[in-house]
Amino acid sequence: MTGVPDPSAPALRRGLGVYGATVSALGALLVCALVVAGGPLPLDDWHFWLMAALVLVVELIPIDVPRRDGADRVAISTAFAFAMLLQFGLLPAVLSYAAASAIADAHARLSLVKVTFNAAQYALSLAASALVLSALGHQAPIGAISEALPAVLASGATFFLVNHVLAGVGVALIIGEQPGPYLLDDLPFQVLTAGFVLALSPVVVASAEASMALVPLALLPVLALYIGARRAALDAHRAFHDSLTDLPNRLLLHQRLERALQRAEGAGTPLSLLLVDLDDFKAVNDTLGHAYGDRLLGDVAARMRAALAAEDMLARLGGDEFAVLPAGACGPTRARAIGEALVAALEEPFEVDGILLDVRASVGLACFPDHGSGADELLRGADVALYVAKAAQSPVEVYSAGKDHYTVDRLMLAAHLRRGIEVGELVLEYQPKFPLRGGPATGVEALARWEHPTLGRIGPDGFIPLAEQTGLISRVTDEVLRMAITQCAAWQAEGLSLRVSVNVSPRNLLDPHVPELIRSLLADAGVPPRQLQLEITESRAVPSGRVAMAVLEELRTMGVGLAIDDFGTGFSSLVQLQRLPVDEIKIDRSFVQSMMTSESDATIVRSTIDLARNLGLVVTAEGVEDEPTRRRLAEMGCDLAQGYELCHPLAPARCVQVIREALPALAPVKPLKAAGS
Repeated sequence: MTGVPDPSAPALRRGLGVYGATVSALGALLVCALVVAGGPLPLDDWHFWLMAALVLVVELIPIDVPRRDGADRVAISTAFAFAMLLQFGLLPAVLSYAAASAIADAHARLSLVKVTFNAAQYALSLAASALVLSALGHQAPIGAISEALPAVLASGATFFLVNHVLAGVGVALIIGEQPGPYLLDDLPFQVLTAGFVLALSPVVVASAEASMALVPLALLPVLALYIGARRAALDAHRAFHDSLTDLPNRLLLHQRLERALQRAEGAGTPLSLLLVDLDDFKAVNDTLGHAYGDRLLGDVAARMRAALAAEDMLARLGGDEFAVLPAGACGPTRARAIGEALVAALEEPFEVDGILLDVRASVGLACFPDHGSGADELLRGADVALYVAKAAQSPVEVYSAGKDHYTVDRLMLAAHLRRGIEVGELVLEYQPKFPLRGGPATGVEALARWEHPTLGRIGPDGFIPLAEQTGLISRVTDEVLRMAITQCAAWQAEGLSLRVSVNVSPRNLLDPHVPELIRSLLADAGVPPRQLQLEITESRAVPSGRVAMAVLEELRTMGVGLAIDDFGTGFSSLVQLQRLPVDEIKIDRSFVQSMMTSESDATIVRSTIDLARNLGLVVTAEGVEDEPTRRRLAEMGCDLAQGYELCHPLAPARCVQVIREALPALAPVKPLKAAGS
């Protein structure tokens, strides 16, 4: 699978291709010209073969030098190749260096294009240095190093500059930067690395003049540099890369994002950042263990890497969260296409030790300059978009200020909610569900309220979305379940058998610990599982993964009731009924309240009741506000009704009082309304 292309990539590749072909052609012409000119080749001189062997050996062990973007490679072979020029002339040096470079590149499995470019680059650099040496009155090979030292230094500086320009222009074209600024920015690093390595050449030549036996000793400081630099590079790599997947980590992503933003701002081009989070991954660790989870993350990283272009950056930020920084100009359209490609790449199941695992992902993205101008702004924007994608069960979402609920006020309110849960500010009210064929209510719905010390009473619409967006929904649900089950036990002790319904977020179904928590709460309170019902909001998509289905099946096996709330308003109602092990559906109030004036809504209500009855499900109508609606629902065969005109949500004691007052009659009774409600 190939990545989504950068629209500017073809032009960059054409420019890079022309440049690479030009350098390679010039290098080939130079070698041909030197061979035709018939310069001397000291093939019978063992000194030549020793130096050629040293060039090859050190070319095979370049030094990895840590940089802010990872590591750069410094070829130590330049010191010995330039020494060969000074000792044996241009043709022997060019042939030896080009051959060593080609052998090392082939060993590293580089493409033929890169092999020929690198060999040509070194040949041209040596030729330029030989010209400067000749212009200063010294021919290669030179006499004594002491007599030609100023010319040698000038020649070495020429080799360094030409090599820096030839290689640097190629790198700049690859990464999409202007060659001039890139060369200037990279020059200090090259002076401190390649420049100092090249400065070893006069030492090598002086050693050879004294005795060729001393030349191999020049390898000792080179090896010391190699070992020290390798250790430093490994340490730097560990600091900037994830140990599990070997991908760049958050720190390296931040650095490269800042540099990319600088380039984008200078060029006036868009830039995008994508955050990718795996859905339901915690269940893998909890069910199979972290060893399986780690192996799965490695496989996921490899598959996402294959779905991206080679120039795009994939980073692991921690846990099951990844980031993608596309190369080159990237606006919302291309970024969305990249996100969709990543999601599609994960659709096929992963096999870990013979176990097939489904992995789904959500992607949030933010773009420069529309959604922020700094690295932190883009990271935050992509994070907000990711939360929106998860909440909407959408694979890819672009940041939108209208959906950004993470204002300072909301963050402060989230902190208050966390404290409120801890100190018991959440309270429950209960609304009875009345049988339409008469008789007392046998069930109630628990509705959470937040008694804020300064803002007063806040309904669920005011804090449940906040809890979902800030990761507090599990704590809210746990507290509501505890209070509802405790109240159910208290009513049971009073001789009143009421089934208590509790609303749960679809996100709660992704927590495999929910059944065990409920089992423990029921056992501690002495409440039979059949006295508890969980209502799943149908206006929100119910997760379709194996963990969610396993949670629902385990609850159903325990005897806990399951209902679909707001039926008819959300995601594929018939599909939900087919998939979910429910025993009750609740018709949304929007259909019930207009059924007396809208024949189409009345048809929807009647069809829903008929469907439920055929499936053996209980039907509850929400929003029953008048006697005619109640009677018509009874005629249609609806089982239960809820509505403010029947009874408002009430405190536990008042709710029980209303239920006890509604005791008679098998025939439909008049609507009940709590006094003072």
